[in-house]
Amino acid sequence: MLPPLPPPAGFDRSAAAGVSLDDLDMAAVEAFVARRAPRLHETTPLENLAARIGLLAPQGKRLVPSVTGLLCFGTLPQLTRPEWGLAAVRVSGTAISDALRQRDDFEGSIAQLLEQGLEFARRHAGFLRDDVPEYPQVAVREALVNALVHRDYRLAGRVTLRIFDDRLEIWSPGAAVSQLPLENASRYGGVSLPRNPTIAATARTLGLVEQIGRGLASIHASMAELTSVAPMFASTQGDFLAVLPSPLATTGAVARFADSGN
Repeated sequence: MLPPLPPPAGFDRSAAAGVSLDDLDMAAVEAFVARRAPRLHETTPLENLAARIGLLAPQGKRLVPSVTGLLCFGTLPQLTRPEWGLAAVRVSGTAISDALRQRDDFEGSIAQLLEQGLEFARRHAGFLRDDVPEYPQVAVREALVNALVHRDYRLAGRVTLRIFDDRLEIWSPGAAVSQLPLENASRYGGVSLPRNPTIAATARTLGLVEQIGRGLASIHASMAELTSVAPMFASTQGDFLAVLPSPLATTGAVARFADSGN
């Protein structure tokens, strides 16, 4: 398989098209800048410092939101980039052609999309016992935030969360950037090589990610506490897929997925 195409240098720091500073929550931007660079915040104009951090970018003679700024602090990024949202479905069955029990289309910043996706999973997945969810919160959160932070934002597809009777899937546009075998990364971790370094650094400061190369390993470890069937990860040039098998049903479509070599 050919290695994934690298993003243009600084893509997530480039100007987002069709937006202005009015499309940002500037109060949230200022709070972030003060947290990220407290000393400089005291002496540097807000817009200049936000540009240095990568939240704003020059467009002609003015500053506008960067891709990172819009994704992390936009009031509604999907007004101009609908493909930057999150699709979520609950399927009544084990095949994508089965009837849909629920479908939602979520919009907002990366942090808002993460919370909406986690709430969807809480509502539409089952429970092993009264207080134990079918899928570990740690695993679902890590898989979803990885998709939102590390997806290829040049591609038109949305991150998609699918809950079946026997598994939970999270699809994200863009192949894995690291050439480390996915099996090794999921068991032992690796060096963090983000496709979107400014988005990842911003998400780290916001407390959304650790950025220490153990995301897939965290998913693997939390799933191992509930089931002997390991999570599965697949990468092509076009997308990345994380599959969390349900401890309630560890055969069927999950087994077929594993046997297919994906």
